[in-house]
Amino acid sequence: MKAGIIGTGFAAEVHMKALRACNVSVDVVMSQKEEHAKAFAKKWGIPKWVTSVEAIMESEADVIHICTPPATHGTLVKSALDAGKHVLCEKPLSLSQTEAKDLAEQAAMSGKICGMVLNVRYHMACRRAKELVENGMIGRPILIHGTYLQEFGALPAPYDWRYHPETGGEMRAVSEIGTHWFDIAEYISGQRIKEVSALFACYTPHRILKDGMMYPDKASEKANETGRKVQASASLDGDKIEVTSEDAAIIQMKFENQALGSVVLSEVSPGRGNHLSLEITGTDGNIWWNEEENNQLFTARKGEGIRKEVFAFGNGFSETFIQMFEAFYQAVQEGRSGETYPDFARGARIARICQGVLESVRTGGAWINVE
Repeated sequence: MKAGIIGTGFAAEVHMKALRACNVSVDVVMSQKEEHAKAFAKKWGIPKWVTSVEAIMESEADVIHICTPPATHGTLVKSALDAGKHVLCEKPLSLSQTEAKDLAEQAAMSGKICGMVLNVRYHMACRRAKELVENGMIGRPILIHGTYLQEFGALPAPYDWRYHPETGGEMRAVSEIGTHWFDIAEYISGQRIKEVSALFACYTPHRILKDGMMYPDKASEKANETGRKVQASASLDGDKIEVTSEDAAIIQMKFENQALGSVVLSEVSPGRGNHLSLEITGTDGNIWWNEEENNQLFTARKGEGIRKEVFAFGNGFSETFIQMFEAFYQAVQEGRSGETYPDFARGARIARICQGVLESVRTGGAWINVE
């Protein structure tokens, strides 16, 4: 079994480490930038590097890992399936719910194994939480809420593909980190999101770009506050840019079986490295977890205090990828799809939720059906 990787950034590095841990041979890496492809191949001892999609599709790789910006996913997935490859794609599957649906249908018709990288559900505590909810520990879920807070977008911050609509899409926090929250909220609770209502905020749309880093444009901020034009600060020279995607989002949800939900998403929360939290209240109990303390799971029933379950030999961020890849490659080897990994149908489902969020924002927070 041989794999090929498209992309050489952070996601590709994570995939490479997990593939090595799974003893999967990586035969080829592709990047449109020759220097990136060469450097990645040299670092990881990959025997072949290429700079075109056609070349990697003609390679002996059985599985193609897509680790590129979201806007490229659809074209690359189609090319891989047309070439008879299995596919493991980074989230989101597509920035378009229509394209995501088409990709899921093409994957199903191809007979190839196609998976989405939704790794959070592979935390040991998440698996245990799902088991407890399914076994009725909390009764019927009635309130599902949480957060996903990160600091990497707080200024100053690197200016990368996330901030370009042509590569990252119209959304940022929702499509990048919200995808994970929507996945585990439905996965653990067993409840589907039916409707969404959302609000976005971009706190510093006007920014100064210098040496690849973004800084707040203080002059524009002051002008906005006072309503009058002011001279740009001489303390920071650089190019003026405008960011239109959201730094943060607040999303309300209606789940099936009358459960209510909400989530706060933020990429500009200092001190929050990777704070994904989920709490599910049921008619008989409560359960909660967060990814920064990923090997602790809390449950409670009224009048009985709080019970903490500690996974002393639990897993971490890197191990979630290993476990997901193991499940995916087992399915490839056995030639059968199944429920052991998130597939393209799941990717299309998440794309529909994200599109519904964007539709809601465009209509002033109106409730949008995502079924």
